[in-house]
Order: sequence, then C-alpha cells, then structure tokens
Amino acid sequence: MASLSGPLSGAVAEPPPPSPRTAARAEMMRSVEQSWGHVPGRDVVALGSANSEVRSPLDRKLDEIVLPEVSFNRVELASAAGLLGAASVAHDQSETGRKGVNIVLLDPQRKGAAVTLSVNGLTLRRVIELVAAAGGCRYEVQADAVVLRPLGDVGEVEMEFFPVARATVLRMTGQSGLANSSKGAPAQQGEAEAIRAFLQQAGIVFDATPGASLAYDGASIIVSQTPRNLERIRGLLARYREVRQVEIEAKFMEVQEGALEELGVNWRVTRRGVAQFDPATGAPVIDGSGRQVYKPQEVYDTSGSNRSLPGAFSGSQTTSDILVDGEAVANMAAPTLPGAAQLADKAAPLATISGFVGEFDVAAVVRALSQQQGSDLLSAPKVTVLSGNVATITVAQELRYPQSYGEIRSEVGTSSAQNSGSAGVTITSGTPQSFTTRNVGVELQVLPTVEEDNDAISLDLHPKVTEFEGFVEYGGPSLAISGGRSVTVPPGFYQPIFSVREVTTKVTLWNGATLVMGGLTREEVKTVNDKVPVLGDIPLLGRLFRSKGESAQKRNLLIFVTANLLSPGGALRPQVAAAGAVDGHKKADR
Repeated sequence: MASLSGPLSGAVAEPPPPSPRTAARAEMMRSVEQSWGHVPGRDVVALGSANSEVRSPLDRKLDEIVLPEVSFNRVELASAAGLLGAASVAHDQSETGRKGVNIVLLDPQRKGAAVTLSVNGLTLRRVIELVAAAGGCRYEVQADAVVLRPLGDVGEVEMEFFPVARATVLRMTGQSGLANSSKGAPAQQGEAEAIRAFLQQAGIVFDATPGASLAYDGASIIVSQTPRNLERIRGLLARYREVRQVEIEAKFMEVQEGALEELGVNWRVTRRGVAQFDPATGAPVIDGSGRQVYKPQEVYDTSGSNRSLPGAFSGSQTTSDILVDGEAVANMAAPTLPGAAQLADKAAPLATISGFVGEFDVAAVVRALSQQQGSDLLSAPKVTVLSGNVATITVAQELRYPQSYGEIRSEVGTSSAQNSGSAGVTITSGTPQSFTTRNVGVELQVLPTVEEDNDAISLDLHPKVTEFEGFVEYGGPSLAISGGRSVTVPPGFYQPIFSVREVTTKVTLWNGATLVMGGLTREEVKTVNDKVPVLGDIPLLGRLFRSKGESAQKRNLLIFVTANLLSPGGALRPQVAAAGAVDGHKKADR
C-alpha cells in the first residue's frame, strides 16, 4: 500500500485571500442588498401625530368632569351658569390645580332667559352646550374661563401657530408638491388658499368673521380666528396629522410567443420561342447549364395563385421611391421602431428544380419555413406614495415622432445648348417642424386610499398597454415636369399607429394583499391555403400545386399589484385585520 508523505499529506491547500478590490466589491454588494431590504419594525413616533396634541387644562376639564344629574326648571340663564360653576367644583376629581371651571355670562340681555333642562351623566362640556342652546347664546372656551356670548357676537380674534407636516397638507388639499417645489412663495400662497377652502368646507367661516385670516409658510399654518374656531381647527389637524403612506409594488409579466409554418410550391412553365444568337459572332447563346437560350413565347406561372403569407397580408402601401423619368433613384422607406421582434417577412426558396419537357422549360420553386420565437419580460418596480396621492409607474420606450411637416420642394433644371450634360434635379422633402412623444409599453397609475381602520387599502387602478403598430403615410406624391423630364416625390408624411389596451378599476385590499389583473391578451392568427384549380385537387400529386401557411402571435400580460402600509420609519405595519378575518373564518368552519 502506498502512502503520501511530506507537507501535502493530510492537509488541504487553503485558497488564496481575495484581492482588496474583490473584498471591497463584495462588501458594497452586501450593503446594497441590506439597503433594499425592509427596515426592521420599530416604534416610531411621527412628528405632529395625534398623541402630540397639546390641550389646555381647562379644555381637558370640560371633558373629564361628569355631572351625575342636572335639573333646571325655568331657571334664569345667569343662575344656571353659576350653578354649573359650583357643580364643576364639586365633581372635579383632579388632584392638582384649582378645582372647577369659571362660567361667565357676557350677554346682559339674555341673563333673565329661562332655562329648562333635565339630563343625567353628561360631561360638563355637553351640559354647557345644551344650556347655551336653551338660553339662545353660544359658548367660547378661553384660557381661564368659559364665556357665554350672544349668537351674533364673534368675540375676539386670536392668532395661533399650527405646525403641520407636509403629509398633512397633501391630505387636506390633495395637491402634489412636485410640480410646485421650485415656485417658492406663489406655490405656498396657492396651498394656503387650498387649506382655507378645506377649512371652510369643514364649517370654519373666514369671510364672515372680522379679522379672520390664514397664512402658510411651508412648515406652519398661521391662523387668526375666534377661540372656538381655533379649537375646531386644532381638532381637525389632530385627525389629519397621522402619516399614512403606502408601498406599491407592481410586477409586470408579459409573455410573447410567435410561430410560423409555411410550405408551398410555385411552378413556372415556359414555351420556347425564337432561338437567341449573339449579334457579334452569330453563335447561339448558351446558358449556364449548356443549353441554348430561347426567347419565351408563352409563360405559365402559379406564383400569382399560390401566395405566401407576407404576400397575402401585405396590405396596400404607397411607393416610397423617388422616381426620375420613371426610374427609382432613391428610397424613402418608413422608419421602424428599434427592438421590435417580428417573424420573417417571407420564406426563402428552399430548393429550385428545373428541367424541360419537349419544347417546354419547367421550373419548380419550393418554399418551406418553420419558425418559432418567444420573449418573456418581467419588471418589478416599487414606489412609496402618501395616501390619497397618485403614483405612476412606467415601463416603456419613448417614441418621438413629428406632428407637422414643412412643404415638399422640387426643382428640375434643363440642359443648355452648350452643355450636353443632363438636367439638374433638386428635391427637398418635407422637413419635420414639431415633435411629440408617446410611451410605448406599460403604464400604471395607482391612487391608494387608506381606510379608517388602517388595515384596508382602496386602490384606484388604471393600467395601460400601448403598442406600436407601424406608420401611415399621408398625402399624395408630388410631380415636377420640366423640359420633358419628370420627377415624382412621395409625400413622406408618416404618422404612427398605436394599439391601446387599458383597464380602469377600483378595489379594496387588506394590508399586504396582492391583486392580479389579467385578460390583457392579444392573439393574432393568419392563415393562407391557396391552390391551383383542378391540379390542386389531384390526390397525392395535388399537394405540389398548393401553398399553405400559418402565422400565430400571442401576447399575454399579467399585472401583480401589492399594497403595503408603511410606518413613518419605513417598516411594514402588521396585518392585524387580515389575520383576524382569517381566524374568524376558521372558527366559523369549526
């Protein structure tokens, strides 16, 4: 038995250490992967959230003090205010600060108004509202007292600063700040008007309140209003301060398949006519196969009846050649879109068989082609958007094409008597003057709205698929004639044709659920089945006089949309409602 000895026995060679460049690249790749991952869940207190609302001690007492029983029977309004103040002291459970609430009547004309009221277990705020309504006045919460004022008296106007987050402004106004981010003061003025209109729709009057105003500096709302309206504004902002943002992840999967099958035979039978001779030598003209060439007398060709697929579905097209005296000198073909995968234009001749039968030359051209192609496109863009704002995802090519053209100009010169050269021709085609762009591909617009339970998300979806079909040439050819010379110039005014598939829908999903949208399918099948009459019906041999072809193209687009709620720190919020709903179904099944 042989054994290994020396330094290699029982040891494995260690790989060489990576180079500094390889190690740095691996570290950067790990950093990128970690950055794309979701942020671990952590408790994040949003700036300006509802928990950060500051309320005065007096305002809190109005909701904390509960009166077990209040019974007034035609009691004067001034006396009712005094009795409520005394009752607030007796039922104030706070351990610090002064007990009770001061209630002051500033309406001498209404102090004798009779109040009749009997309620049980209501807060002090609610009781004051009912007493003020019964006495024909209104109440106003100030810093140290509750004041009863006449209905027409708006009271003193106070100014207060309300710091607001950008998300709060967008939720109230529904405006996007991207277009106005570089406009400065005019944009902020427009947002201030939008905030004011929102508050007025919520019941806070500015126009009928003397001295009331609103300004917005991009970070805070400065409001001059009555204390009661300031309290309402504070309550509205507390409701709208919660930051609700949604992560939209869209996956576009497009599958395209194409197949082409074609088999056909074209026959050409030529009857010999007059033999061809070389005029210089008088010798007969010989072709490559060593046979004498004859001028055709009669020609029978089946290419007109046995068509190919491109010949059957080519459609009508205008010529794109520039003609001078009927001869093509230049071509102005329509432009094509780069990257477009199409099947072969036509099947190339597989074999050509020629021979002769008596005085007839016979040639058969066999066309055969079997072609398949396919492409899969998968794109998974992801975007985060605030609730109530539109997110747009585009995966497309941008096609730029002219909207208008200049005039076609053509000049034909004549040759002079001293110059035997040909006449000069100057052709100026229509020049594009203005351009526009269009996206060719997939576009998706999503408007997410987070429901009040913070677990359901309503999505307003509008997917749109645009495909480029080709160009259409508008206008007729231009003809210039001078001195017996003619020049024909095609118009060259090309405009694109697009096919559009789009869907508009509204759905509601649980947090983290995925919506699948399909049906954006397109299938096109082209078939050719030609034959020569009589000869094509002969059993077995008739297949030599037929032409069959089939082309099929299929496209199927699937769109997967996933909506996730994100916290202000970027972490995914737990799916509480969805889990509870599933558990409920399981219990019901049991």
